[in-house]
Amino acid sequence: MTTSESSAGAPPAVAADPVASDPLPALDQPARARLAAIAELLIPAAHGMPSAAEILTDDRLRFVLAARPDLAAPLAASLRAELGDDTTARLERLGREEPAELGALQLVIVAAYYTDPGVRELIGYPGQLAIEVKAWQYPPYLEEGLIDAVLARGPVWRDPATGRRAVAGGAPRVYDERAWAASAGSAEGGHLGDDDS
Repeated sequence: MTTSESSAGAPPAVAADPVASDPLPALDQPARARLAAIAELLIPAAHGMPSAAEILTDDRLRFVLAARPDLAAPLAASLRAELGDDTTARLERLGREEPAELGALQLVIVAAYYTDPGVRELIGYPGQLAIEVKAWQYPPYLEEGLIDAVLARGPVWRDPATGRRAVAGGAPRVYDERAWAASAGSAEGGHLGDDDS
Protein backbone atom coordinates (compact mmCIF):
# COMPACT_ATOMS: atom_id res chain seq x y z
CA MET A 1 0.00 0.00 0.00
CA THR A 2 1.34 3.41 -0.94
CA THR A 3 1.18 6.50 1.23
CA SER A 4 -1.38 7.99 -1.15
CA GLU A 5 -3.91 5.31 -0.22
CA SER A 6 -5.77 4.83 3.02
CA SER A 7 -5.86 1.55 4.87
CA ALA A 8 -9.14 0.73 3.11
CA GLY A 9 -7.49 1.15 -0.29
CA ALA A 10 -9.40 4.34 -1.12
CA PRO A 11 -7.59 7.48 -2.22
CA PRO A 12 -6.99 10.01 0.57
CA ALA A 13 -9.56 12.70 1.18
CA VAL A 14 -8.75 15.95 -0.57
CA ALA A 15 -9.18 19.13 1.41
CA ALA A 16 -11.57 21.62 -0.12
CA ASP A 17 -9.76 24.20 -2.20
CA PRO A 18 -10.77 27.60 -0.80
CA VAL A 19 -10.12 29.25 -4.17
CA ALA A 20 -12.36 26.76 -5.99
CA SER A 21 -15.22 27.35 -3.53
CA ASP A 22 -14.94 31.16 -3.72
CA PRO A 23 -18.00 32.42 -5.63
CA LEU A 24 -16.45 35.74 -6.61
CA PRO A 25 -14.28 34.59 -9.54
CA ALA A 26 -17.54 33.68 -11.31
CA LEU A 27 -18.33 37.42 -11.34
CA ASP A 28 -15.95 39.28 -13.64
CA GLN A 29 -15.21 42.99 -13.22
CA PRO A 30 -18.00 44.17 -15.56
CA ALA A 31 -20.51 42.00 -13.68
CA ARG A 32 -19.30 43.47 -10.37
CA ALA A 33 -19.74 46.98 -11.83
CA ARG A 34 -23.30 46.10 -12.88
CA LEU A 35 -23.97 44.74 -9.38
CA ALA A 36 -22.69 47.97 -7.81
CA ALA A 37 -24.89 50.09 -10.13
CA ILE A 38 -27.96 48.02 -9.25
CA ALA A 39 -27.14 48.17 -5.53
CA GLU A 40 -26.79 51.96 -5.76
CA LEU A 41 -30.17 52.22 -7.50
CA LEU A 42 -32.01 49.91 -5.08
CA ILE A 43 -30.56 51.30 -1.83
CA PRO A 44 -29.04 54.76 -2.38
CA ALA A 45 -27.24 56.69 0.34
CA ALA A 46 -29.77 58.75 2.31
CA HIS A 47 -30.35 60.22 5.77
CA GLY A 48 -26.91 59.31 7.04
CA MET A 49 -27.13 55.72 5.77
CA PRO A 50 -24.59 54.40 3.25
CA SER A 51 -25.67 53.08 -0.12
CA ALA A 52 -25.74 49.35 -0.76
CA ALA A 53 -22.97 49.85 -3.33
CA GLU A 54 -20.70 51.13 -0.54
CA ILE A 55 -21.48 48.10 1.63
CA LEU A 56 -21.34 45.40 -1.05
CA THR A 57 -17.65 44.57 -0.66
CA ASP A 58 -16.06 41.24 -1.57
CA ASP A 59 -16.31 40.16 2.08
CA ARG A 60 -20.04 40.98 2.29
CA LEU A 61 -20.72 39.18 -0.98
CA ARG A 62 -18.76 36.13 0.18
CA PHE A 63 -20.68 36.16 3.46
CA VAL A 64 -24.07 36.10 1.72
CA LEU A 65 -23.09 33.52 -0.88
CA ALA A 66 -21.50 31.29 1.77
CA ALA A 67 -24.80 31.34 3.66
CA ARG A 68 -26.85 30.91 0.49
CA PRO A 69 -24.72 29.24 -2.21
CA ASP A 70 -27.91 28.57 -4.18
CA LEU A 71 -27.98 32.31 -5.03
CA ALA A 72 -24.63 32.30 -6.87
CA ALA A 73 -25.92 30.94 -10.21
CA PRO A 74 -29.04 33.15 -10.46
CA LEU A 75 -26.97 36.15 -9.34
CA ALA A 76 -24.47 35.54 -12.13
CA ALA A 77 -27.34 35.06 -14.61
CA SER A 78 -28.92 38.36 -13.55
CA LEU A 79 -25.62 40.19 -14.16
CA ARG A 80 -24.82 38.76 -17.61
CA ALA A 81 -23.73 41.22 -20.29
CA GLU A 82 -26.46 40.48 -22.85
CA LEU A 83 -29.05 42.16 -20.62
CA GLY A 84 -27.42 45.49 -21.48
CA ASP A 85 -25.94 48.37 -19.54
CA ASP A 86 -29.15 50.24 -18.63
CA THR A 87 -29.71 49.33 -14.98
CA THR A 88 -33.43 50.16 -14.91
CA ALA A 89 -34.10 48.31 -18.16
CA ARG A 90 -32.18 45.28 -16.81
CA LEU A 91 -34.33 45.17 -13.67
CA GLU A 92 -37.56 45.58 -15.66
CA ARG A 93 -36.57 42.80 -18.08
CA LEU A 94 -35.60 40.48 -15.24
CA GLY A 95 -38.92 41.21 -13.55
CA ARG A 96 -40.84 40.32 -16.71
CA GLU A 97 -38.81 37.40 -18.01
CA GLU A 98 -36.72 36.01 -15.12
CA PRO A 99 -38.36 36.83 -11.79
CA ALA A 100 -36.38 34.15 -9.93
CA GLU A 101 -33.08 35.73 -11.02
CA LEU A 102 -34.37 39.18 -10.07
CA GLY A 103 -35.37 37.84 -6.65
CA ALA A 104 -31.92 36.32 -6.12
CA LEU A 105 -30.23 39.57 -7.16
CA GLN A 106 -32.37 41.63 -4.78
CA LEU A 107 -31.89 39.15 -1.95
CA VAL A 108 -28.10 39.21 -2.29
CA ILE A 109 -28.05 43.02 -2.19
CA VAL A 110 -30.46 43.35 0.72
CA ALA A 111 -28.85 40.52 2.70
CA ALA A 112 -25.38 41.98 2.24
CA TYR A 113 -26.63 45.39 3.31
CA TYR A 114 -28.61 44.44 6.39
CA THR A 115 -26.13 41.90 7.71
CA ASP A 116 -23.35 44.49 7.68
CA PRO A 117 -22.42 45.35 11.29
CA GLY A 118 -22.14 49.08 10.50
CA VAL A 119 -25.60 49.22 8.93
CA ARG A 120 -27.09 47.25 11.80
CA GLU A 121 -25.56 49.69 14.27
CA LEU A 122 -26.88 52.69 12.32
CA ILE A 123 -30.45 51.35 12.33
CA GLY A 124 -30.22 50.24 15.96
CA TYR A 125 -30.70 46.55 15.23
CA PRO A 126 -28.67 44.41 17.65
CA GLY A 127 -29.52 41.16 15.89
CA GLN A 128 -32.03 38.51 16.76
CA LEU A 129 -33.02 38.48 20.40
CA ALA A 130 -34.88 35.81 22.31
CA ILE A 131 -38.19 37.35 23.36
CA GLU A 132 -40.55 35.39 25.57
CA VAL A 133 -44.04 35.19 24.10
CA LYS A 134 -46.99 34.18 26.25
CA ALA A 135 -49.77 32.84 24.04
CA TRP A 136 -52.45 33.55 26.65
CA GLN A 137 -51.73 37.29 26.68
CA TYR A 138 -53.40 39.57 24.16
CA PRO A 139 -50.71 42.01 22.97
CA PRO A 140 -51.66 45.71 23.21
CA TYR A 141 -50.92 46.33 19.51
CA LEU A 142 -53.79 43.98 18.63
CA GLU A 143 -56.29 45.88 20.78
CA GLU A 144 -55.10 49.12 19.18
CA GLY A 145 -55.81 47.69 15.72
CA LEU A 146 -52.27 48.31 14.48
CA ILE A 147 -52.23 45.27 12.23
CA ASP A 148 -55.84 45.52 10.99
CA ALA A 149 -54.78 47.60 7.96
CA VAL A 150 -52.16 44.99 7.04
CA LEU A 151 -54.70 42.17 7.30
CA ALA A 152 -57.28 44.19 5.34
CA ARG A 153 -54.76 44.73 2.56
CA GLY A 154 -54.37 40.99 2.20
CA PRO A 155 -51.23 39.06 1.32
CA VAL A 156 -48.54 41.03 -0.48
CA TRP A 157 -45.88 38.82 -1.97
CA ARG A 158 -44.81 37.66 -5.39
CA ASP A 159 -44.42 34.07 -6.44
CA PRO A 160 -40.72 33.79 -7.43
CA ALA A 161 -41.57 31.37 -10.21
CA THR A 162 -44.19 33.56 -11.90
CA GLY A 163 -43.47 37.04 -10.60
CA ARG A 164 -47.21 37.55 -10.02
CA ARG A 165 -48.82 38.94 -6.88
CA ALA A 166 -50.35 36.39 -4.55
CA VAL A 167 -54.11 36.09 -4.35
CA ALA A 168 -55.76 34.58 -1.29
CA GLY A 169 -59.53 34.58 -1.20
CA GLY A 170 -61.39 34.60 2.10
CA ALA A 171 -58.44 35.87 4.13
CA PRO A 172 -59.39 37.43 7.50
CA ARG A 173 -59.68 41.22 7.33
CA VAL A 174 -59.01 42.03 10.99
CA TYR A 175 -57.16 40.23 13.77
CA ASP A 176 -60.33 39.16 15.58
CA GLU A 177 -61.51 37.31 12.45
CA ARG A 178 -58.17 35.51 12.20
CA ALA A 179 -57.78 34.68 15.89
CA TRP A 180 -61.21 33.24 16.43
CA ALA A 181 -61.97 31.78 12.98
CA ALA A 182 -61.42 28.23 14.24
CA SER A 183 -64.68 28.42 16.13
CA ALA A 184 -66.36 28.71 12.72
CA GLY A 185 -64.54 25.62 11.43
CA SER A 186 -61.49 27.34 9.91
CA ALA A 187 -57.91 26.25 10.52
CA GLU A 188 -56.93 29.92 10.96
CA GLY A 189 -56.30 30.88 14.59
CA GLY A 190 -58.51 29.44 17.28
CA HIS A 191 -58.99 28.98 20.99
CA LEU A 192 -56.00 29.98 23.12
CA GLY A 193 -57.08 28.09 26.24
CA ASP A 194 -58.59 30.90 28.24
CA ASP A 195 -62.19 30.93 29.44
CA ASP A 196 -63.25 34.01 27.49
CA SER A 197 -63.45 32.29 24.13
